[in-house]
Amino acid sequence: MLILAGMFICSCKEEKYPIPNVPVNITINLDLPSYVDLNAPGGYVYVTGGSRGIVVYRHFDEFVALDRHSTYNSDDECAIVNVDPDNIFELEDTCSGSRFSIMNGGVLQGPAKFGLKKYTTYWDGAYTVNIYN
Repeated sequence: MLILAGMFICSCKEEKYPIPNVPVNITINLDLPSYVDLNAPGGYVYVTGGSRGIVVYRHFDEFVALDRHSTYNSDDECAIVNVDPDNIFELEDTCSGSRFSIMNGGVLQGPAKFGLKKYTTYWDGAYTVNIYN
């Protein structure tokens, strides 16, 4: 009995992460009125920076900073995520319907395949939050 082993060749192309790397070095002073929403857990603000803006979210004593540039059809002008007013734990790309976690930028609902770009944050425990990459 002759057994033939087949070799499968995949012409799969590995997809490249679609959001550009943009230098980020932002300092937020929590004493300023524009950042008052970050003084309590569950608060969020939008700040200028990153590829298409950044959403900063406070989760207890941790701050999460995510680029608002959606990873689905990222070349489209409308590929921007916003906090869902009915569910602040999710960010929504209204163009594609993709949904992302505000806690880590992970995809909750497609068609997006990649999560949002996450920036490093440092909180001094008082009034200053740094966002950088």
